[in-house]
Amino acid sequence: MQGSKEVIKSSGTYAWHEGDGLCRTIYGEAWQYMVLPSQPSVHDAAGWSDRERAAQPIKTIMTRVAEMTEYSPLMSRKLNKAMYREMHILAVSTPIAFHPSLTLPESIRDRMAVDYAGWSVHDRFTLVGFRLVQGGSKRSLTERLAELVSPSDGEADGFVPSDNFETDRRRMRSIMADAGCVPPTDRQMARALSFWVTHDRPELIPVMVEPTHMHTFSDWGACRAAERYKKTGVDCATWTRRREVRGNYPLTICTLGVTGWQGENESQVKSDWASDLLASPQAGGMGAIALSVRGLVEPGEASREQIDKDTDKVLDKAYQQMAENHKTNLKLAGELQNASDVYEMGDKPWPTLIDGHVHVAIPDVVDHAGAVVYPGKVELNPKRQDAAFRDMQIGSNIAYNPSPVIWPAPILAYSGIGSKSVAGEDSGLDRPSDLPGAMLGLCEADRLPVYISPFLARERHTPPILMGVGDTGAGKTTLFLYLAAQWARLEDPDHPGHTIPGWFVDPKPNSDDFGPFVKSMHGKVYSLDDPNVEGILDAVRCMPETQRDEMLDTMVEMIWSCVGGHQDDKSYQSALMAIVGYGLDRGADCTGEAVSIAWRDHKAGTDGGVIDPIVDRIHHDLEQLADVYQPFRLVYGRRHGGVRLAKTEGLSLLRAGTLSIAPQVGSQAVTSVVQRWVVRMMALGAAGAVMGRNGFEVVDEAHLILGDDFGKGIVERQGRLARAQNYLPVYLSQKIDEFEAANLTEFIGRGIVLPVSAKNEDSGTRSQAQAACSLFDIPDTSVMHERMKETKELDEDSHRPNWRSLYALTDPKTKRVVRGSVPYYIGLSGNAVPVEARIPDGQLALITGKAR
Repeated sequence: MQGSKEVIKSSGTYAWHEGDGLCRTIYGEAWQYMVLPSQPSVHDAAGWSDRERAAQPIKTIMTRVAEMTEYSPLMSRKLNKAMYREMHILAVSTPIAFHPSLTLPESIRDRMAVDYAGWSVHDRFTLVGFRLVQGGSKRSLTERLAELVSPSDGEADGFVPSDNFETDRRRMRSIMADAGCVPPTDRQMARALSFWVTHDRPELIPVMVEPTHMHTFSDWGACRAAERYKKTGVDCATWTRRREVRGNYPLTICTLGVTGWQGENESQVKSDWASDLLASPQAGGMGAIALSVRGLVEPGEASREQIDKDTDKVLDKAYQQMAENHKTNLKLAGELQNASDVYEMGDKPWPTLIDGHVHVAIPDVVDHAGAVVYPGKVELNPKRQDAAFRDMQIGSNIAYNPSPVIWPAPILAYSGIGSKSVAGEDSGLDRPSDLPGAMLGLCEADRLPVYISPFLARERHTPPILMGVGDTGAGKTTLFLYLAAQWARLEDPDHPGHTIPGWFVDPKPNSDDFGPFVKSMHGKVYSLDDPNVEGILDAVRCMPETQRDEMLDTMVEMIWSCVGGHQDDKSYQSALMAIVGYGLDRGADCTGEAVSIAWRDHKAGTDGGVIDPIVDRIHHDLEQLADVYQPFRLVYGRRHGGVRLAKTEGLSLLRAGTLSIAPQVGSQAVTSVVQRWVVRMMALGAAGAVMGRNGFEVVDEAHLILGDDFGKGIVERQGRLARAQNYLPVYLSQKIDEFEAANLTEFIGRGIVLPVSAKNEDSGTRSQAQAACSLFDIPDTSVMHERMKETKELDEDSHRPNWRSLYALTDPKTKRVVRGSVPYYIGLSGNAVPVEARIPDGQLALITGKAR
């Protein structure tokens, strides 16, 4: 530590990284660090099973370390402690500037860098490390004590070579690897050695220490400017806002003490104290940039024995003080009793962290302990900020511990210290498994980017359908149109230099006109109220020639359902098959032309007797319906050479326009039947335009397809074949239970869930919110279920935004958006992770029409 007059303090110079997590300290120690598994997220856990899975790595590690510890009940605790292993857990969650994922083409990265300028994301990971010992696994107590007293003995220059620790290093790496840990990267270790630095290059930058907090800076220039202000007596509340002190932020190092949760109650949700501290303020957390836990791992048998002794001593003292009317120690006795209860559970007691010192770095000025989200004792460390800060650092010899803890393993294991919210097929972490995709937003809790890839089913052989659910007005159409626009800029993996094709299908009549937005993306727009698009949804024009059997089935089913016929009349079905097949064989390029060719040849007697006389009535009824009902002319083309859905690259829009094509629920009227066919052929046509081309289709109001068994069969067929046919089907709906009732859940691989109605839920009726949970196998006791039901505003008088809601929030005074919508993303892992959707202002204005 430098002189007392020195304002700027150097920090983080106690250790260096030699590779694969091996750190050497300036005092000659060797430490092995590895990265804890990050999944599943505890902060977003759907239930206790998720918390149990997240707790397993630390429980495994501490148990294995305790088992290898030599312990003798005949020796004093002081001597036994010399054999205990030193452990250090360091969770890092430092905000850094956002950079687009390297999986994306350079042109997209350049555009995103502009769209998302000023964004920050969190560099989030957790290290667990152990101090290494020299030699093999069996060392005498005398040898161990000698090493603790003089760890550098054995070399002329006083520094032990790293090779001397190799045997122990392999052993500790094996223990941690068995628990799912992986070696840290060089960049992660550089970040851990200077966790308080917020820029992308984690070189060390000094800090400024105040009596109750600290200040960190983005560069040396800002740091020196702050030093000048400080030396002239200017209060930091003034100079932190000055331009020359750019990129600074305050930092308060708090010490955490005893907590009421001791691991004895599995239903206690406040076990996740670390995840609350590390979660962003947007998710109700403290946004801590680092959390450090140091201590010794003691076998559970020794801890139980010691706790019994301590409890008796404290109780005796408490009773004595009560008799003397002094302040009692009953609270401490109660805490010891809680710990004792843990060790009485089961045959084998948990290992314990003893002599524990726990510090958290909060990027704010914390002026009272109650402001810290932690279910236990909090020390603010006035005038000791520097000591607490140094205690957190890798390799430091400064042990600052004003509030020591004795923690059974569950307190650490269930805390969520290692877990983080990760979602999507790419988190911008440059992993080999990352797939290029569209950016949905940032994980609400841990501020990591979430990219949704259209290539997941192709690459991982997963169920192909991506399902988007949410009430009308929840913003799903806007959100998915933005995702579609991003997907349509991605490169075709089979044809470099070409973008993938994508269609957005909007069957809502008189919906917002997204045409200008699509055209701004150089896309095509087809509106069904345009008289020039008659026959555009005809099965012959929508379905590939390679699917002739499916094409014939579709033509027959459409005619059969629209102009009559007995559903159990197989001969009628065969007659229709012969009629349309005859026309196709003679060059028809639409259903109406095929029927007309068969009718004409039958009348002329040139059909060779293969056409059933029923063709007369069929032709008449179909022509009559086409003459009087415009929607039918969309699916029943009558002129050769009509318009087709173009097989172009990029994004295209197929919209209803002013045409009403939403059928009445349960109605079998001809108009409703035709409307169902228009909607389902919109989906089939869009799929046919991208099939085999690594593209995608997004179908809004998708529940309209499921009006009968044939419509359900269309979705089922896409669910079975889309992966092999190399395209992504995306369905959006507010009627979730219809997809579940149609037994389509096995084809849904991913989901994005926005606010969903809980109407009539209290009366015992199953709500759409419960249906959404069931669809994705999420318990309806989960946080996701509760948040789906939250309203946008806290009350109707003040219109204050409700931050628990999943809706986009606006300031009641300025009417400006203060937070985007928060959809839950459910990926292959089955974890439901809330993501703050981020649509750049310019893109949002184009989609909503406010830029027009």
